[in-house]
Amino acid sequence: MTNIDRAAIIAVAEDAARKAGAFIREAFLAAASGTSLAIEQKDGFADLVTVVDRQSEKLIRDIIGQGVPGSRILGEETGWQGEGDVLWFVDPLDGTSNFVSGLPFFCVSIAATTSQGEALAGVVYDPMRDELFSAHASGLHINGQLLAPGSLGATDDLAEVLTNLPREGRRPSAHELERFADLVAHFRSVRRLGSSALHLAYVAAGRASVAVDLGCGAWDIAAGMQLVQAAGGQLLCRAENTSQTMLAPLLDIERVHSLVAATAGYELEGSAAFSYLEAS
Repeated sequence: MTNIDRAAIIAVAEDAARKAGAFIREAFLAAASGTSLAIEQKDGFADLVTVVDRQSEKLIRDIIGQGVPGSRILGEETGWQGEGDVLWFVDPLDGTSNFVSGLPFFCVSIAATTSQGEALAGVVYDPMRDELFSAHASGLHINGQLLAPGSLGATDDLAEVLTNLPREGRRPSAHELERFADLVAHFRSVRRLGSSALHLAYVAAGRASVAVDLGCGAWDIAAGMQLVQAAGGQLLCRAENTSQTMLAPLLDIERVHSLVAATAGYELEGSAAFSYLEAS
């Protein structure tokens, strides 16, 4: 592609994330006041969707369509739509289970790439804290301010790991529980916060040292991966049933099955997080 205005694409992504986030925040506060939510199961009782997810995705699609004609958009709720050279990956409400439960930890995740896997925009917006994480050529921005990320620890015994493991909705196998036990045994703390996009944003910002996620959709991780890269962090991705680390995961992001992200100075080799990736 030629003549890509990356700044304009980032601006559209940020605008869409903020407007969708404002809509989600209003719905969350209304639900807390007694307004009922229409909740459905997508793939079992642990995989939920609400009318808010769907309306948020439509809002985002409309803003992208108006702001960046020639876009092809993959949304969690409606799949691929549109034609064009700019590819978008949209999670309109990452952390739906938290949202439904009244836990204020969820976000909007929007990413854009070229068809060659070049990063164009990565935005994660937490509407309850009014925090907009955005990947720019100059680095990681939070609410428009360039951040110099730090790290809380460089080794497992000094660090916390954020993870979506073990996954809900089925009984973990003995092997899965053993690998999770390795994380618990080696890291100072293990946290399952319920939003893979925010896990990655927090690692990018240096609020957590490591994130380990398995079985995510492209919409869950595309923006967060760009945030980690913009912050100078480490990112290891593998496709399912392979032992090779993907060299250009954004180019083939729909095949990413397991992911480890870490801050820049973290000692990943020998980490229990890296061992988890090896065994996935």
